[in-house]
Amino acid sequence: MKEPDVRLEARLESWRAVRDWLAWQQRQAERTIRTLEAELAATAPRRAAPAPAPPDWKLESIRTGHGPEALSVHMGDCSMGDGRAITREEARRLLADGVGPCPFCSPDNALGMTG
Repeated sequence: MKEPDVRLEARLESWRAVRDWLAWQQRQAERTIRTLEAELAATAPRRAAPAPAPPDWKLESIRTGHGPEALSVHMGDCSMGDGRAITREEARRLLADGVGPCPFCSPDNALGMTG
């Protein structure tokens, strides 16, 4: 009967150790993935809320000693001026009363008030 090869047995044991280590690594990876997926799922409702739509029109104004003073009318998605939301009718009235239109978004053009 032939004697077992000691070198082969040592190699076999080394590979079994590698296999066991890889199985441990796989369990660690799966545990970490489950934890991260749970955290992501817990925050998903907060992230999924869409941003509110911009108003159609807005009025940029400043505060003075006599109250707010209208500066300019903007289209709602204009990034050049902040202001409160106004209706289409208010925008038309303000422009007709002499409040300046934003030179970048030209709400007067959009409202058909240039001529």
